[in-house]
Amino acid sequence: NASYFARTARDEGIGIPIVLMAYDRRELRTLTTDEESNFEKTFIWQGDFRILIAIIKYIEDKMNVKHDTEAIGVQSIILVEDNVSFYSSYLPMIYTEVVSHHQRLISEGVNMAHKLLRMRARPRILLAETFEEAWELYSKYNRHLLGVISDIRFPRDGEPNNRAGIDFASRIRQQDGNLPILLQSSDSKYQEEAEAMNACFLNKR
Repeated sequence: NASYFARTARDEGIGIPIVLMAYDRRELRTLTTDEESNFEKTFIWQGDFRILIAIIKYIEDKMNVKHDTEAIGVQSIILVEDNVSFYSSYLPMIYTEVVSHHQRLISEGVNMAHKLLRMRARPRILLAETFEEAWELYSKYNRHLLGVISDIRFPRDGEPNNRAGIDFASRIRQQDGNLPILLQSSDSKYQEEAEAMNACFLNKR
C-alpha cells in the first residue's frame, strides 16, 4: 500500500518528495496512518486533473523559494488552509490564474533575456496549515510577499482555533499596513466576520 511504499523508499534512503493522493475523503480515511511523516503532503483528487500540475508546482515552490527569493527577489503568496479538500481545490485554481497571468507578462518581454527573467520570476505559492507555519513563512518572506489568502479557523498551539486567521491577519497588519490580505471561510458562522475584516483591511490601505 501507499504507506508501505513510502516507508520502504525512506528506509532505502530515497529522499525525493512523495505525496499521498486519495480520490475523496472516504478513501483518504482508509489510507491515513501514523506514518504520514513519510509523505511530503496529502491531496485529494476530486476529479480535477490540474491537481497534478499543482502538486508539482507546490513541491517546486517549497524547495526553491528560499533560493529564488534571495537570488532574484521572487515574490510569493501565502495560502493558509488546513482542510485537505479545500487546499486541493484552491491550489489548482490559484496556479492556473498565476501561470495564465505570468504567461501574458512573458509575451510582453522586450527581448529573449527579458522574457527568460520574467519566466523565472513567477510568484511562488506557499501553503501553511497552522498559525505557526503561516507566521514562519511571513517572517521569512514578508519583504517579498504579494499577498495572503487565509482561512479563519485553523490550528494554533496544536488545537483548532476559531480566530487564528483573524489574529494572523491582525498581526500582519501591525507590521505592514499595505499588504493585501483576503480572509475567507466556508463556515457561515465566520463568513460575516471575514467580510467585515476584509472591508476593514481595504479601508485602511
